[in-house]
This record gives sequence, structure tokens and C-alpha cells, in this order.
Amino acid sequence: MSGRPRGRSLFWTISGLFLLAIALGTLVQVLLAIAVLRPLQAREVRMRAELAAAGLAADIAATAPLPPRALHALIEKHRAALGRGPGFLAYRDTLGHITSDPHSRGNFIERVLAGADPGRPPGETERPRSRGRREVIVRHPVVRGVQTLGEAIVVRPLWPYGPDFLEPRTLLLFLPLAVIASFVVALFVVRMLVRRLRAMEALAARVAEGDLTARIGDAGGDEIGRVAGRLDWMTARLAEARARLEENERQRRQLFADITHELATPLTSIRGYAETLQDPAVPVSIEERDRYLRGVLEEARRLDRLISDLFELARLEAGASALLLEPLDWAALCRNTTERFAPRFRDAGLALRWTAVPGEAGVRGDGHRLEQVLENLLANALRYVPPGGTVELALGRSPRQPDRHRLTVSDDGPGLTATELAHVFERFYRAAAARGSGTAHDDGGSGLGLAIVREIVERHGGAVSAETRTPHGLSIIVELPAKD
Repeated sequence: MSGRPRGRSLFWTISGLFLLAIALGTLVQVLLAIAVLRPLQAREVRMRAELAAAGLAADIAATAPLPPRALHALIEKHRAALGRGPGFLAYRDTLGHITSDPHSRGNFIERVLAGADPGRPPGETERPRSRGRREVIVRHPVVRGVQTLGEAIVVRPLWPYGPDFLEPRTLLLFLPLAVIASFVVALFVVRMLVRRLRAMEALAARVAEGDLTARIGDAGGDEIGRVAGRLDWMTARLAEARARLEENERQRRQLFADITHELATPLTSIRGYAETLQDPAVPVSIEERDRYLRGVLEEARRLDRLISDLFELARLEAGASALLLEPLDWAALCRNTTERFAPRFRDAGLALRWTAVPGEAGVRGDGHRLEQVLENLLANALRYVPPGGTVELALGRSPRQPDRHRLTVSDDGPGLTATELAHVFERFYRAAAARGSGTAHDDGGSGLGLAIVREIVERHGGAVSAETRTPHGLSIIVELPAKD
């Protein structure tokens, strides 16, 4: 998880939520305007129209008859009572003549009174969708005594959307809605962020208490989601590190226990022989004395071999033993080591066979260490294969990785079970069949030979593994990178 993470930004999430709040707030405002403010404005318009029409009718009745100019002046005077919204004030006498403000709206008002579409010429078919665009909201009679002189008329839109609807004082009514919508969105965003932050806080608390199985599981791709993912990844790495530390501690304790056991065995034998020889109350013949001394020497050699192998393995694992890498022919090295071990195998009643592909097997390695690998493998086979058995060595190219040479050391001994195969390269591990082999050439070993083999091979960039043979036996496979 290196590099700069990419993904959805929390900035865009919050921005989208606020834009959604604005859209919802606007929708609520429009619905509120349609449901509440528009009927109120329509009522106010009708009241103003009635007031203007009544005033015009009273003035005309008091001063009639009037010349056209005076009548226009009178209409203009009362027109102001309608407000700034769209609308027309007119007077129609009993003969049907219409005087309006402005002057050009007479024919328009006449068509409205006739019920026609004011937006189409007279005589054309009226469109149903245009009906009700404007209406005569007030028709106030002009009466002098018992004589009817005409009527005052006000024409306004059926659903008024004039400047009055957008005045600041009207828009201020929507401010509480905007505040409430913003508060709701802000509360939702804060709760969402707090919930995710609390999840990270809970993770930190559980990790501090030692629970490394805790995970946040935030699938968000924004900044908080990426931080949560990093925390989960960090916790997983801590769990892996703790598991490695626990395994190392277990191996360390097991190593100390194994070393104590392995060292105690020869020391106990040496002490027993020495105490027997030192005790004057125990009669010891010359032959027995020689046998006890040989036992002391054999156990001392075993103890020396065990200490040397432990020291060698520790140096290899710590990297303190430097490898002298150089080009060499692995086939020649294996052939020479096999020929050197052949007499020991004949004396033990074992057959040793060597096969290799023609030509050289070039590798880059430390000749002494690679020779040590083969010596440990042959000594292991010599120690645990019963008399009459066969040990075969084969060198060639790896079938799975042609850029590697493969050395296979196979035997027809008792072999190992699947469970034993998983531990064969561990320190001091000896399989049950090996521990009970009882062969004459079994010197007990240190239990470190195959562990040393693995360290040397892996430091050369190779790999070592063990496989069972059919019907019985064991194969140790060593692969090294080819340098032809």
C-alpha cells in the first residue's frame, strides 16, 4: 500500500449533499409558494382590484359626464391602487365603449370580456390550453341615483406571478426553510463523519488492548475510507509481526530445550563412565576400562560435533559466515564427493549410484559449503538407510524451472510420513523411523544436518525440499540457479 491513494474525495460527497439540500429546499419553497403564498397574493390582488374599481366608479359617478382625457386621467389615478403587478383598469359605458390604461389595451380587454384568447386574432379557433390566462376579477357598476352609467373593470392574471412574488420581503419568508434544510444536512453529515471516526477510535482502543483481530471494514473510497483501510492494513501487519515474534519465541524456547537435552545426553554418559572408573568399590578389568574410555571418547566426539554444528548453524542463520562465491561445476563437485563416500557405503552394506546429464552444471557458489550440503545428505542416508539399501544421486535440469540445476538424493529406506516431512528440516528433528533404525552405522547424529543444508542452499538463492518415494523411501531435492 505505497504511493498516493486515489479514490472518491469526501469534499465531493459533502458538496453533493449540500447541493441536494439546496435543490430540496428550493423545491419545498416552490411548493410552499404554490400552496400558501399564491392564494394569499391572489386574495390581496382581488382586494386591491375591488378598492381601485370602487374608487373609479365613485369618481366617475360623481363627475360624469367626462371628456376622454379627463377619464383617462381618472383611470390612471386609480390604477396605482392595483400595485406593481400586471393588470389593467378600464371603464366600459352602457354603449360598450371601453376606456383603459394604457390606451392600447381597449381591444385586448374587450376580447377578455368576450371570453376569447387575447393572444390570437378574433375569429380564429380558441386553444383550450390558453383559457384562463387572464380573467376579469372585478366588475363594479357605476351608478348615479337609479341610472347605471357603466362599469369599472379590472383584468389580472388568473395565477399571479408578478414582481410582487419575488420581492425581498416575500423571499425572507423562505429563510427559515433554508436554515432548517441546511441544519438537517449538516446534522446528517456530522453524524456520518462521527460514526466513521468513532469506528477508528474503537479500532485504536482494541489494538491498544492487544486485540489485533479488530477491523473497521469501511468500504468508502474517500479520505476517511482510505485512512480506515490503512488502519486495517496496519493492524493486519501488526498481527503478522506478533505471530512471527510468537513463533520465534516458541522456536527459541524449543531450541534451548533441545540444546539442553542434546547436551545432557552425552554428558550423562561421560559422567557415568567417569564415575564408574573413579569408584574404587567397583572392580574394573582392563578390557572394561578400555571400553569405558572408548565410550567417553565417543560421547566427547559426539558432544564436540553437536557444539560445532550448533555454532555452524548459528553463524549461517545470522549471516556471519560469508560465502566465497565463484563459478564452479556442480556436477564435478558432486561426483568427487560421491566417490569419496563410496567406501563408507560399501562398508555399511549400501549401494551408492551416481547419474548426471552429460556436460557441466555451472553454478555460482561456495564450493566448500556446497560440498558440505552433499556430505550432510550422504551422511544422513548412511545413518538411517538399513543394510542392503540403495542410495541414488541424480543431477540435471529442473523440469519446472529450466534455469535451475536439480540434485536429487533418493533412498529406499523407511521414509517419512506426511507429518514428518513438514518438520524434516527443523533443528534437532528426528523422525520416528530414524530414531528406531538401530543400524550399525547410526551414530545418532546431531539432528542439525538437514537444517544446515537448508540454510546453505537458501543463502545460495536455491531451494530444498523432501518427498516420499513409492513404495517407501525418501528423496531430498536441492535446486540452485544455473550460471552457464
